[in-house]
Amino acid sequence: MNIDKIEYLGLDRVMRRGSAEVIVDEDDTLFIKDQVSGAYMLACNNKEDGLGLLDLYGGKDFDLLMVSDEALGQEVFKRYNFSEKIDCYQVAYYGEKPSPDERISVRIADEHDLPMLIENYRMISPEELEKVVTRKSILLGYSKNQLVGFIGEHLEGSMGILYVFPKYRHKGFGSALQTHLIAKTMEEGYVPFGQVEKENYASLCLQKKLGMSRSEKMIAWMWR
Repeated sequence: MNIDKIEYLGLDRVMRRGSAEVIVDEDDTLFIKDQVSGAYMLACNNKEDGLGLLDLYGGKDFDLLMVSDEALGQEVFKRYNFSEKIDCYQVAYYGEKPSPDERISVRIADEHDLPMLIENYRMISPEELEKVVTRKSILLGYSKNQLVGFIGEHLEGSMGILYVFPKYRHKGFGSALQTHLIAKTMEEGYVPFGQVEKENYASLCLQKKLGMSRSEKMIAWMWR
């Protein structure tokens, strides 16, 4: 399957970095399991074909699933009794590598930073944060030698894990952190991408300001 469309960048990243267990790869369907995050990821042009694949390969037993079509995601969520779901636009940066934002300097977080990260970031589990740190996927941002925030890459490769300490908010440090992560991702040979929940208008505006393109269709993540 051709997976160069913006909606498929999550699958593309997993394939390119070599962590994909390919379950099905046909002209209009790609179904994989990411061995790093444990997520199953499905791109399919036909809803009935997608449902048939999930029936065949045990969709009711999946703990984490991404489908690159909102309508298919709605059906899958109900059919397999997932407990949580988010519908997101996919955003991606296709421009020239940005220059480092001089408002901050960055360094890669290590195991000594993990307690601070766990204390301040609650959107993913401490166990997942530890895995992200082990993969050297979190950048810490400093202004005048003071830690102002951090940003990282989720286990499947999307940008996120963005946190700016309260006293440093509304000063542009969030966009500065993302600019550094975009540059780092491009240096590693990948297209920087992320996901924004459909009603998070402030974040969608920020992504546009940073030069990110937005998908027309939404993808769906669901978990138990």
